Amino acid sequence: MATFPLPFRPTLSYKTGGRRFGANRDEGNRKHAGCDLIAPRGTEIYAVEGGVVETKPYLFYRGTYAVEFRLDSGKLVRYCEIEKLASGITKGSPVSEGGLIAYVGKMYVSSMLHFELYEGSGSGPLTVRSNPPYQRRSDLIDPADYLDGCKMRTYQQPTGCIRGQIPA
Repeated sequence: MATFPLPFRPTLSYKTGGRRFGANRDEGNRKHAGCDLIAPRGTEIYAVEGGVVETKPYLFYRGTYAVEFRLDSGKLVRYCEIEKLASGITKGSPVSEGGLIAYVGKMYVSSMLHFELYEGSGSGPLTVRSNPPYQRRSDLIDPADYLDGCKMRTYQQPTGCIRGQIPA
């Protein structure tokens, strides 16, 4: 079972309104290609599954960045509208499920994680302006059910601590 990419489930649903996959964009000329998880700027973003960092961060939208991960399951996930990567996360780095990978960025007014999911069967860039209605690669899938099935990350007490005591 995958881990939810934020430390909480957003109050505003990622399955309704303009936050949902398939919502109209640009006056109906294209569709929303992911789910928007509303969260404060700087919120930690976690790896949903183990995998490998596929790309360096690149400019995504209005001063925020995106990064792509190839998951051990074969799927590809693009975390978008991030501010920066966590320390030690670089192209080619292995990541563990639930591990810290990045931080939520902020555009003009709102801050969120825009989460895109791909089957992993395609090749080439994920954004394909000539492929309506999503303008994405053909193996794009709706991530809502995947996100619904994710477990929440749990806090784990550091090893060596007993009843709150600091090890000698």
